[in-house]
Amino acid sequence: MGSRKQGAGGKEVIFNSPPCPLPLDPLSFVPNAQSPIPNSLFAVQHAHARCCSLVLLAHREGLIKLKQPVTNTSQGFWDVISPNPLPWLNCDATLRLNHPGERRLIAELIQVVDNIESPDIKGSVKWEKLALNLSQAFEHFWSNCRIWGEVKAILPELAQARLGLLMATQSVLRYVLEEKLGVFAPLEL
Repeated sequence: MGSRKQGAGGKEVIFNSPPCPLPLDPLSFVPNAQSPIPNSLFAVQHAHARCCSLVLLAHREGLIKLKQPVTNTSQGFWDVISPNPLPWLNCDATLRLNHPGERRLIAELIQVVDNIESPDIKGSVKWEKLALNLSQAFEHFWSNCRIWGEVKAILPELAQARLGLLMATQSVLRYVLEEKLGVFAPLEL
């Protein structure tokens, strides 16, 4: 049965939820090194699906042109027709992607690809953790580095370079999800 409490204005308020005892150890909600991070695979799958939907949106809006917008093959997921090549460099031949969110995502991509390319002899690579870090870097990038709106209108080359970063992220996430973690990499959620 619900509990009764005195509410604002002296009215009695009834709470119908049963009391929920709190754990004695407040750190019991924090995952330890042995247990998997709750919902981390969903977060990684969500980041993958988000990358896919953003690239397809860019294709529909004409920011990039894809040879075949959706493919289920694992070889070369996106085949960009234009711009070709993607405008990674500015007129000074330096990398166009300089925002801290872009740099963080690039660093995470390098970290994951280094682990993919280096043999994991002792099985010490924590693929779920690497994938989660990459998906979090993507979320940080996406919340801080715009592609549409003003950026698309005024700096389309920057928007296209950011889309290239999205495509690289999607490709690495797909590989880790399917090849290292053995789970489905959804195109949409």
